Amino acid sequence: MKMNHTIDRRKFLALAGTASWAGALQRQEPRPDLDEFFRRRMETDHIPGVAACILKRGAVVWSATYGYANLAERAPMTLDTLQNIGSISKTVATTALMQLWEKGRFKLDDDVGRYLSFPVRNPAHPAVPITFRHLLTHTSSIADGSAYAEKYACGDPTLALGEWLRQYLAPVGTLYRPSENYHSWAPGTKWDYCNVAYGVVAHLVESIAKTPFTDYCKQWIFEPLQMTETSWYLSGIDTARHAVPYSWVSSGKVRGPSWGGVPQGVVRTERTATPADVKDGYEANCLYNHPNYPDGFLRTSVAQLARYVRAYLDLGAFEKKRLLQVETVREMLTTQRTEKARVQGLTWYGFGEGERLAWGHSGGDPGINTDVRFRLHDGAAAIVFTNTWGIKPEQLTERLLSEAESL
Repeated sequence: MKMNHTIDRRKFLALAGTASWAGALQRQEPRPDLDEFFRRRMETDHIPGVAACILKRGAVVWSATYGYANLAERAPMTLDTLQNIGSISKTVATTALMQLWEKGRFKLDDDVGRYLSFPVRNPAHPAVPITFRHLLTHTSSIADGSAYAEKYACGDPTLALGEWLRQYLAPVGTLYRPSENYHSWAPGTKWDYCNVAYGVVAHLVESIAKTPFTDYCKQWIFEPLQMTETSWYLSGIDTARHAVPYSWVSSGKVRGPSWGGVPQGVVRTERTATPADVKDGYEANCLYNHPNYPDGFLRTSVAQLARYVRAYLDLGAFEKKRLLQVETVREMLTTQRTEKARVQGLTWYGFGEGERLAWGHSGGDPGINTDVRFRLHDGAAAIVFTNTWGIKPEQLTERLLSEAESL
């Protein structure tokens, strides 16, 4: 059920304050308390490297990096270090889709099957359409089955996004497993976090725009934001500048996520869920990708992602360009429902209450945890990248946002 916690346009615009969006790096005063906070967390949580920043009214007012992007080479983490950012990627796929929404190319409550070349229907509820809104609020009833988990692999995917989705979602597909790939409940009736849904989001972009998703994002998001070293594919970046994604191993147990009920372990060329030769300490994953890449495999840096966050803080504008219309941002940051103590917008999550609500998204995959949060009322934002999984990155951005109040 959609909860109508909307903000009127005048109040929504006022939340942005009187920011001056020069985007310059302001002179930073030393903050030893933050240095000590991060160093302590790195030691207790076994984090190889951290890159982080605070934005306030259009400028990076604090930034710092700690530890290593590559332990073997002693290469330090930097604000320009590239890495996959996990599910923060979903907000980028959503931004692309909402650019088409504001042009009137579809309605949020349309049946997505009308825009695709194959059917997307829950076999347990064939008469109930899956809509755009369902995809963007984790209520589509599509599930991340074992076939999703098994597709993590070193390098870029060889299977095209549309073909992967057809194989997974359509009855004729070789990966179609009805009881795994769909939930038993009807679309729109329950909430369950879903990665595969964002492959559908991206494929809808390319189906509606008649442009490959990667090309669309480059033209309409990355180039306007001057994110020149951002790519969905490893082939589009300098992998020598990519952080190594490390899994922490203790007593032979790999600290890694489980998707679709399958532990990811350490992703290597010869794929096994938990390689027999892992040793205690940091184990390096390969640079991996997935056919459903729009759900979590965007490669970028803290410095570049800050440009993207600035556009949201300025209600869709970046310098003299406009990424989204004000009303589109307003729609995305409207409460759709409340789940697990957090507000669900269109992909973005809200944390807190009232006009001081902070919006954001985290990311996690083998060897990475990331988080981004922003507040409209004071123009503050925080970004944190780490090159390991199993920490709580939101605790790091929450600390930075509290620090932003004094900057």
